[in-house]
Amino acid sequence: MAHVARTLVSILTATGKALFRELSYLGDVVSTIWGRVTWSRALFAVLVLNVAWTASLFLCPFTVAPGSFVHQVGGANLVDHENIWETFPLYARVVYTIGDAQCHQLWYRSFLLNGNQMPIDQRMTSMYLFANLGLLAAIFARPSTSTGQVMLNALPEFLRRRLWKFGPDRAGALVLVLGLIPMAIDGFTQLSGRYESTPIARVLTGGLAGFVGGLLVGAMLVTIRQFSLEMQRMYAHLQADTASLR
Repeated sequence: MAHVARTLVSILTATGKALFRELSYLGDVVSTIWGRVTWSRALFAVLVLNVAWTASLFLCPFTVAPGSFVHQVGGANLVDHENIWETFPLYARVVYTIGDAQCHQLWYRSFLLNGNQMPIDQRMTSMYLFANLGLLAAIFARPSTSTGQVMLNALPEFLRRRLWKFGPDRAGALVLVLGLIPMAIDGFTQLSGRYESTPIARVLTGGLAGFVGGLLVGAMLVTIRQFSLEMQRMYAHLQADTASLR
């Protein structure tokens, strides 16, 4: 019986140590990721705000009764559904009003959730959604004082190798242009009236534009943070050199 007890204690002790090591490693990983995400407070704040706004786009249709906002059309950059928003609870009223101010809210270009149109159309919803991925890509990219370099560092290796020959600044501009061109073509072609984009096309072109837009904003904030750190290091070296000469 004593032998069995010792064996059981030994097994439990070994398991406990392994579990402790595993938890410790997991804690280190979480700590490293959190440190990286919050390395630039400005970028972290932008990410939190954009995630909150994106989530609100999907949540708000469920905070009002089905059919509260459906089969509506409006104009871009114009709040033209105030009479509807006045009947909504505060949270939905704020989100739908902001959406109304920036989007035409055409029902046939909008997703329906809970029997209601989303606050903005399919393309813009996709832009905000994928902008979060662009911001995250910038967060985990290797920092640099060049915005174009940060954008390159955020891309997969096979793309980075092909774009490197243009130089970081031109490559960053090229990434931005290539990300926006499909949306521009799809959107402006609709203005002719002879072509109506499909939901898939709007989501894909909007998503690509949102990703490069988020990547650009994130890369700019990373650049500012990195430049600030390098200036701090330079100032510290100057102070140390000055002190050594005294």
